[in-house]
Amino acid sequence: MGQYVAENGLVNDWHFQHYTSRAVGGLGLILTEMTAVSDTGRITEGCAGIYTENQINAWKRITDFIHKYTQTKIGIQLGHSGRKGCSKIPWEERFQGNKWELLSASAISFNENSPETSGPKEMTLADMQLVKNQFVQATKNADEAGFDMIELQAHHGFLLASFLSPLTNIRNDEFGGSIENRLKYPLEVFKAIREVFPKEKPISVRISATDWAENGISEQD
Repeated sequence: MGQYVAENGLVNDWHFQHYTSRAVGGLGLILTEMTAVSDTGRITEGCAGIYTENQINAWKRITDFIHKYTQTKIGIQLGHSGRKGCSKIPWEERFQGNKWELLSASAISFNENSPETSGPKEMTLADMQLVKNQFVQATKNADEAGFDMIELQAHHGFLLASFLSPLTNIRNDEFGGSIENRLKYPLEVFKAIREVFPKEKPISVRISATDWAENGISEQD
């Protein structure tokens, strides 16, 4: 679960204590909180990232300890907030930071009652290429930081999830419409990160298997 105490995407002593204590306690596998592939891919200003050298080193301090002193494996959740970006930290009344442009499969706001953020921009092909490149670099960074696996975030309304659901993807191009089309971009990202992550290290994908809403993702999908 997100801890919301990173600064400029940098994990700190809180995260070190949070993760290493669970490894010492005997967990077999730890998956980190959603870790952003870019500064504008964060949900809040307190979210962790893995897009700078300092962030890599801070995560490596955690993974090195876990691998040295325990048998626990640790995976990183890589994601992009999409239309959920510029959200306030849960215990704050409003978003405190500098706003950034939000991206999504289609220009549909996450929360229409949220006055502090404007709606997302429908991603262009150039946007999609940029974000895919950010996922690829974050994957290389995750390997450098010593993670044993990756969980790719494609659930709960994050960027990749916005392509999967017909409620948030109303595109008229090859990435919208049928379930096969809605799968295209998330699969593109998955294939791109799989190519640069060591073959012996697994990658999983987290999805919301149903929207529990009319005309949304169904069990058949």
